[in-house]
Amino acid sequence: MLKELHLNAYAKVNLALNVLGSRDDGYHDVETVLHTIDLHDAVTLREREEGIEVRTDSPAVPADARNLVVRAAQVLRDTFGVQRGVEIDIHKGIPVASGLGGGSADAAITLMGLVQMWKIRLNGRGLLSLAASLGSDVPFFLEGGAALARGRGERVSWLPALPTTWLVLARPRVEVSTAWAYGSLDLPSVGARPDPGAMVEAMRREDLQAVGRLLGNVFEGLLVRTHPVVGELKRRILAGEAYGATLSGTGPTVFGLMANEAAARKTAEDLSALPDVEVLVSRTFAEER
Repeated sequence: MLKELHLNAYAKVNLALNVLGSRDDGYHDVETVLHTIDLHDAVTLREREEGIEVRTDSPAVPADARNLVVRAAQVLRDTFGVQRGVEIDIHKGIPVASGLGGGSADAAITLMGLVQMWKIRLNGRGLLSLAASLGSDVPFFLEGGAALARGRGERVSWLPALPTTWLVLARPRVEVSTAWAYGSLDLPSVGARPDPGAMVEAMRREDLQAVGRLLGNVFEGLLVRTHPVVGELKRRILAGEAYGATLSGTGPTVFGLMANEAAARKTAEDLSALPDVEVLVSRTFAEER
């Protein structure tokens, strides 16, 4: 009997993101504090006789090897000589190319699901290594919750998750590629930088007001200059009952940590009046492992 798994792939926000410098391998060294939120994609894995097929309800998501889930399935088949195939259905809840990590989350949950489905013997270190080969954020999504990530993002130190905290997320309809953002970032001219170390300490104290004050992203100035709507969204979020607001990833999504659910929904209603902005309400999330 062919197997079928239904899994959720949760989004993330970057509470603090700093870029330290470029590396010889073409990547950059970063320090970032990540936290999963309950916004998610629904991923269904169905075993089949052969091949890898991806179906999605979003025309913006490729169904070929440009999609990390295809590469995740293929690397397992190649590494462990798996003869079976898989159909992968992705129902998108995470906006595409938003800085919220949807592609990496989908790849991580696909890796974990296929290891189970295909009964692959693989320890945690081996799984982390495969995840890192797919993308910088993928190792974090193997567990989610909260973490400090270093290197190009693959060196992950887990942190205690925040108490449930409501967020408002606003994704303007502008295109921001990760390659462009890193290529355009002039590190010597960056002004005030976020402090991931201070963020970690505030999280350990469960001091949400301090977490809000420390929210920061080294790409924020670049995005505000090139896409002024990013600055406008941050200003509007801060005008509500927000602990703080910043950019997630390389953007373009701006998010705010809000005082409560009512504040998040009120701010979301206000932001929804703006043209060409997708607005969502979510909350911090960490699965029981």
